[in-house]
Amino acid sequence: MSENSTQLHSSMGILAIFAALIGLLLVLTGALTLIHAAYTVWDLYDNPDAILAFARTFNLIDSSAKGIALNGLDPERLITWPFVILLLMLQGKVGIWVVEAGARLLGTARKS
Repeated sequence: MSENSTQLHSSMGILAIFAALIGLLLVLTGALTLIHAAYTVWDLYDNPDAILAFARTFNLIDSSAKGIALNGLDPERLITWPFVILLLMLQGKVGIWVVEAGARLLGTARKS
């Protein structure tokens, strides 16, 4: 009976170490995601023309409709800004979820 107990305790220790490593990996990944989102927001604050790169990847407007001007503002930029803001908010929320999941996993591994 004591052999089974020792073997079970040993396997639980290995699972706790594995859970702690996965939790640490999740926390680091979430933190890097949040840092990237903050860096992107700061870059867009410093250089608002960087939104053109997002607008080109979305390719929202036909080349024939680009002749429309709204008092010198590019319609691509006006359409792209809400999408970029929503994507950055989503990236931040996913980063927070990943950090929370990793912290919960680390807490569970610590209790074991």
